[in-house]
Amino acid sequence: MKQKINAFAKQHGMLPEGVLVLVAVSGGVDSMCLLHYLHTQGVRVAAAHFNHQLRGAEADGDEAFVRDWCEQRGIAFYAGREDVAALAAKNGWTVEEAGRRARYAFLERTAEKIGAERIATAHHAQDNAETLLFHLVRGTGAGGLGAIAPVRGRLIRPMLTVTREEIERYAVENAVPYRQDRTNDDTAYTRNYLRHEVLPLLEKVNDAAVLHMSKAALRQREEDAYLDELAAELLRKTRQTESEVTISSRAVKDAPGVLRARMVRQLLDMLPVGKKDFTASHIDSLVALSMGEGQAHLDLPHGVSAHRNNGQLTLAVKSGGAPEARLLRVGERITWGEYTIFARKAEKNRAVAEDTFCLRCDTMNKTLYVGAWDSHKRLTLPGKTPRSLKRLFAEAGISPTQRDSTPVFFVGGTVAAVYGIGVDRAFLPDTDRDTVVIEIQKINTNK
Repeated sequence: MKQKINAFAKQHGMLPEGVLVLVAVSGGVDSMCLLHYLHTQGVRVAAAHFNHQLRGAEADGDEAFVRDWCEQRGIAFYAGREDVAALAAKNGWTVEEAGRRARYAFLERTAEKIGAERIATAHHAQDNAETLLFHLVRGTGAGGLGAIAPVRGRLIRPMLTVTREEIERYAVENAVPYRQDRTNDDTAYTRNYLRHEVLPLLEKVNDAAVLHMSKAALRQREEDAYLDELAAELLRKTRQTESEVTISSRAVKDAPGVLRARMVRQLLDMLPVGKKDFTASHIDSLVALSMGEGQAHLDLPHGVSAHRNNGQLTLAVKSGGAPEARLLRVGERITWGEYTIFARKAEKNRAVAEDTFCLRCDTMNKTLYVGAWDSHKRLTLPGKTPRSLKRLFAEAGISPTQRDSTPVFFVGGTVAAVYGIGVDRAFLPDTDRDTVVIEIQKINTNK
C-alpha cells in the first residue's frame, strides 16, 4: 500500500512538501488508514469529520472516536454536521446525493478556514470500480468512464490504486483502529448494491476484476483529458462574452467525429450555467445543429439557446429576461430595454425610414404599448399571409438571443408592428388619414 500511494501521489503531484492536507475521516477503515499513513510519513495533516445525522448515537460515537484518536496524536480535528435526510427531502435529492453535497461543502469551507492546500479523501480501487459501473449503467460518455478523478482542484485521492484488501492488511499490521458503519451493508443504497451484489459476481469471472476496472478508468481519464485538449485547440477562435459564445459552425463540422461532442460541451462550459440537466441527447442535438446549413435554432436547459446563422454557431444564456411592457402615448418619449421610443402625430403619411414607421390613427382606438414578442402572436405583412412572430423573426435573421429585446408594438392585444420586420397591413396608414409616427433609437451602451 505504501509504495502504491507514494507512486500515485508523485505521478499526480498530490503532496508537495510542506503543504497542509485536510483529510476527510469518517472513522471507517479506509479513511483511518489514510490519515494514519500520511501522519506517520510526516505530512502536515488535519482531520475533518462530517456527521450526516442519519444514525443517531452511533454517528455521534463515530465523531467522538475520530476526535479522541486525533487528540491523542496532536492532530487538529474539525467536525461538521447536517440533517442530510431533511436536506434530501427539501431538494428532491437521494440521501446519497444530499450527503455528498453537504460533506464536500463542509470540507471546502474547512480547508478555506484553516488554509489547507489539499483535501484528501480515502477513495480506493473498489470505489473507482463502483463509480465506473454506476456511470455505465446510468448512461455516460467518455468522461463518466473515467470514474473518480485523482485530482480535482485541491481535492486529492491518493489511494485510487490501492485495493480494499491492501487497506485492511495495513490496518492489521499497523494496529489502526476503526469503526464499522452498518449502513455500508444496506443494499437499498445503489453503491452498496454494486459493492455487495454486482462486483462479487464480476470477481468470479476474474478475481482481479476490481483492480482491472479501476486501472481502466484511470487510463480512460488520461485519454479523455488528451482528447479534451484537442477539442479545445479547435475552439481557439471562439468569440466569448459573459453570456454568449460564437464560433464558425464549420469548426465543428470539419472536426473529427470523436471530437464534435466534446467541442459543443466545452462551448456550453464557457457559459455561466452548470452541467446539470444537459443530457447526451442535448449534446447530440447541438452537434446536429452545427452540421446543418442555413438558419436554425435550438432551446436548451437553463435558458440556453443555440442558433445557426450565416455559418456561425452561437450559444447564449438569457440574462434577466425581457423588459416589461410600457404604455406609449403620443408626444411622449420612453425608454424600453436598449431603445428610446418617441411617438408623435402627423397629418399625413410620412416616408418610413429604417428606424421610423407609421400607424393609422383611426385604427388606434385602444391602448398603444411596446413590449416583448410572443411566439404565438401573428403579423400580416403587405402581400403576405399571416405568419407567426417566431417564423418572421427567423426569416429576418433575428437570433433567439435578440428576440426578447426587440420592440413589438401592440394596439390592445393585437400586434401592430415589429421593429426590424414591419407593420401589420391592418395598421398601415394611407395618404388621406392622420398617422402616428414612431421613432426608435438604440441607446449607445458603449459610452
